[in-house]
Amino acid sequence: MTRKVGFAAGLGKLGEIGGKVAPAPSPIARPAEAVEAGEGDGPVRAAPGPRRNGKVNIAGYFDPAVRKQLAMLAVEHDTDQVKLMAEALNLLFEKYGRSPIASA
Repeated sequence: MTRKVGFAAGLGKLGEIGGKVAPAPSPIARPAEAVEAGEGDGPVRAAPGPRRNGKVNIAGYFDPAVRKQLAMLAVEHDTDQVKLMAEALNLLFEKYGRSPIASA
């Protein structure tokens, strides 16, 4: 039996508390071309979905409590963390006299 630990377990609990149950992730199939080319040893990465086309990742290192609080806010407000981060960036841009251009 596999047991969730750490952050994943916490997110599962948040979903249960908020009445949401996330579906189990589906396995990613390897394209036939990759299998034939012998590219079967490394990790599989899915192609970015249309929501990510033309966008870039922005990341930073924070205390684990920051991630937990952001996840809790997302559940409490029935939204996702990316939308909350876009909101935060727009508030920062406005504070420094820039246009609020972040979108999720």
